[in-house]
Amino acid sequence: MRSLGIDVGAKRKGLDAVLLDESMVPSDARRHAGLEEIAELIRQVRPDVVAIDSPPAWGRSPGGSRLTEREIRRFGIQSFGTPSDTKKASSIFYDWMRAGFEVFEAAAREGFERYGSGPVAGKAIEVFPHASAVVLAGCLPPRGVTRGRAKREWRRGVLRDQGVETDDLPSTDQVDAALAALTGLYALRGRCFAPGDPAEGVIVLPSATLPPPPFPRCRQSERSRHPDQLVFRGLARCGCGHPDCMASTSREFAPGHDSKRKSVLWSLARSGQDAVDELRRRGWEVPPEMR
Repeated sequence: MRSLGIDVGAKRKGLDAVLLDESMVPSDARRHAGLEEIAELIRQVRPDVVAIDSPPAWGRSPGGSRLTEREIRRFGIQSFGTPSDTKKASSIFYDWMRAGFEVFEAAAREGFERYGSGPVAGKAIEVFPHASAVVLAGCLPPRGVTRGRAKREWRRGVLRDQGVETDDLPSTDQVDAALAALTGLYALRGRCFAPGDPAEGVIVLPSATLPPPPFPRCRQSERSRHPDQLVFRGLARCGCGHPDCMASTSREFAPGHDSKRKSVLWSLARSGQDAVDELRRRGWEVPPEMR
């Protein structure tokens, strides 16, 4: 399975694209590309899904936003509204949406019709990298992580937690294109949820279900200390106060202190969570029933 993620900017900024497959290594990355280059890329690689960070068209709902945007806001995930009012839509602010509409049209010309509902294979889907990052992390970004390098590194950490290689994603736009592509991969596997009205466009999220709203706020310290370790809700790091666990240049666990985390990961693995991946990555035994 291959998913092409496209981050949309106004024409002056251009389009960023990342192709992602089951290896989780980004490829065919493009930066500040034009519409024709992206159309040619779609034509050449023939991905299984095209995931575009933009609405596909103007809204139909009154009030300046679509149902899909109002639905995800209930979870604390803020987004720009897609207006239905033509006067409001004429603002230069919405140039990036107009660029996104053109990407959907280009994808359609290459055989990827706009997604409405059902399986996503062979479709162009709308994604929202910020929302995808929140859903995958299970929490909103820490306070203050709203722009620039902090935002990029937080989202990059979410990608790493999902097994995506991030070394060749130098910019926020490339990180967002990778998040879009990852959302497309999960959607191809049937792990997706798309709230809203298909007639005006739905945002595809990388999870079959969502917890009760709103999402909690992430803690700042957890991912920054050990970015290679998966973070599960309710599962903290060792936290024992032992010097070997506290020192920033020392081990993640004091000798023998890994047994508690291993035990909790076994429990999570039995409930079907991605803890199995971390058990295998560390070389720890996987519960027999999960092999």
